Amino acid sequence: MSTVPLAAFVLIFGLAGVGVFLADRLFRDRGQAFLRSYAIHMAFWNGHALIMVMQFILGTEFLPRGSWASLMFVTGPVIFLLAALSMHFLIVFAAQAPGGRPPRPLLAVSIALWSALAIYGILQAGEGPVAPDSAFTRIFPMAFLVLKAATVLGSMGYLIVRAGRSATRGEGRALRLSAGAYIAGFLAFQLSVSGAIPVQLLSGHDYIIAVIQVGYHLPVLAALALYARRRAGARPADPAGSDVSGRLEGSGITPREAEIVALVMRGYSNKEIGAELFISLDTVKKHLSSIYQKAGVKSRLQLGLLGRKPPA
Repeated sequence: MSTVPLAAFVLIFGLAGVGVFLADRLFRDRGQAFLRSYAIHMAFWNGHALIMVMQFILGTEFLPRGSWASLMFVTGPVIFLLAALSMHFLIVFAAQAPGGRPPRPLLAVSIALWSALAIYGILQAGEGPVAPDSAFTRIFPMAFLVLKAATVLGSMGYLIVRAGRSATRGEGRALRLSAGAYIAGFLAFQLSVSGAIPVQLLSGHDYIIAVIQVGYHLPVLAALALYARRRAGARPADPAGSDVSGRLEGSGITPREAEIVALVMRGYSNKEIGAELFISLDTVKKHLSSIYQKAGVKSRLQLGLLGRKPPA
């Protein structure tokens, strides 16, 4: 394996790993459900990108030219599955970011379309590797691109529309910036792949496209961090009760319960907690019951007063 492919793979793998790490770290710092969904979206997206890069390196550096179709036959279903899961969590993220929940009919339609495309691919795969000029190699990539682009543009368009309903003007600007950065990065990647942006004129253009594919998430993460800070700042934490979760660490409190405690201390209602964490109202109540038991209290008021007690 020559130096260029190895260095390119290390760079692309590093960017993918850094992106997922930053998204997960942002979620852990801010504790907002939409950030978790974006971290999962990134993990699946970068996974499918890395497999495509490995597929390209194997096909150009190690395997004979005639084996490309067989390689695609093996890796294609995995790439498609990761991409489909990535798009699913992008929809979930887009619905959660403005404080909502993904509408079930929309998720059902999305799942049905991706499943139909997957079934079509599976039926063709049953016949073995296909010829480069077959109907499948013309129809499937186009359908895949259209469905992927529709999911991205629809999700980000929804974010832009919902930005106008944000609690503050700063929140709305940050949300529009996040959506705009995502659309710009996605289009830059797709236009580079199609040749509309002449990346092919550059040496190692395939690796440059892969860098764009995994790297365009980083500006989006920066915009999301700004949105998360402004959203969290819209409802300040109760300084007297902010250390309740820390006091309950020895009682076996779970990470999810700690999230709920933090939101309770910030004045969130049960319904708002459910929307923020993407869980049902009944689940919120069950978690609160467990929290009260572990804290030795019987109500929200007593839980808040626990934070005002001086440390033992």
